[in-house]
Amino acid sequence: MRIATWNVNSVRARLPVVRQWLQQSGVDVLAMQETKTLDETFPVAEFRDMGYDIAISGQKTYNGVAIASRVAMSNPVKGWDGRDPSRILAVEIAGITVIDGYLPHGGERGDEAFQRKLAFFEGFRAYLDRAYPADRQLLLVGDFNVAPEPIDVWAPEEMQDAIGFMREERDALEHLRAWGFVDLFRTFHQEQQYTWWDYRMNMFKRRMGMRIDHAWGSKNLSVRVVDCLVDVEPRTWEKPSDHTPVIVTISS
Repeated sequence: MRIATWNVNSVRARLPVVRQWLQQSGVDVLAMQETKTLDETFPVAEFRDMGYDIAISGQKTYNGVAIASRVAMSNPVKGWDGRDPSRILAVEIAGITVIDGYLPHGGERGDEAFQRKLAFFEGFRAYLDRAYPADRQLLLVGDFNVAPEPIDVWAPEEMQDAIGFMREERDALEHLRAWGFVDLFRTFHQEQQYTWWDYRMNMFKRRMGMRIDHAWGSKNLSVRVVDCLVDVEPRTWEKPSDHTPVIVTISS
């Protein structure tokens, strides 16, 4: 089974790109972030025409998460502890709990958005501790808005105070990962690879990016994972998202 994560940056605006990629890649599951639409205006029919059922937790203009699956889904849970339904969506797929997350972007060091981001990471880790036993087959995917290590950004020395790479954010990300997750991309690949490039200043062609989209597996699940890769091609297409997909391949 192949499960992908992709910040699509508006599912309705990016529908031709998403459709093309799904037809080309043939992934079984696609977890999307920043869908930027209410549930009732999500293009459900278009996904069903491609053979995917949909679980949605949307919001107008901002945020929004959704999971498209050709494999049966059950037990959808929106949000965590009654919070952030447009940021977190969990479903059960073939014995695996898939959590789709769009974690906060934050702001400059010390401002209110920065503090909210750190509090979100702390609170979400505490929620995972309460909600999921360590032996659960758990896959946490999405746009985490933090690059973990210097290799994950294009200019680590210059970016010490950049949103998504500040030391406090990276520590918060590591605390979340320490629930018991394995960074699946780094299990298989040690090269420098990005998942997001700003639209400005031609940053994609200049290879000025960050690896902020992640796929993490619990230890029990990670032993079944046979690859995790970043598909850069959709970022080269016309009117792309500023992010690109990450694909996890799981053995039966």
